[in-house]
Amino acid sequence: MEGQFTRIVLIFWFISSFLVLFLLGQLDWLIHSELYNFGLEFDPAWAQPYWVTMNLIYVWLIGPSILGAVALGFDFWNKNKNNKRGSKRKEKPSTSKVQPARNNSMVISCPSCKKVFTKPLVMLDFSRDKPRLVNVCPYCNVVLGKAEDKKTDDIRVGLDKKVVH
Repeated sequence: MEGQFTRIVLIFWFISSFLVLFLLGQLDWLIHSELYNFGLEFDPAWAQPYWVTMNLIYVWLIGPSILGAVALGFDFWNKNKNNKRGSKRKEKPSTSKVQPARNNSMVISCPSCKKVFTKPLVMLDFSRDKPRLVNVCPYCNVVLGKAEDKKTDDIRVGLDKKVVH
């Protein structure tokens, strides 16, 4: 929601800056064409400060407009790029750690990095006397819990031997 609000503000700023630039052009045209018909005489005493002021207004309007357009363009480009990859998920993970997914598998949310995945890594934990299988977050390697495998008691590991089931 925050990104969408920022996009709306940038678009509004972009449109309003173009409107202000158009109105400044109209004001400049009024001074340089219409006022001469009503007796305005050119004098560098008033023209020089007028030109400096108008040029500063243009610079301070065009500069942020260009930066805003570039930021908006990059935002749309990144959004489009992420949609093509399919890496952006539409559903947000809830606060619960495990929830059912669409294809009858479970969705797991890591308590450490808060990323969501369907299959944890299964690794051997050698921190105790007897190695055991543990579920690990594939993103941050935090141990999630003991793997539910009936053959975990049958695993024996030696330094120069293979794993025996």
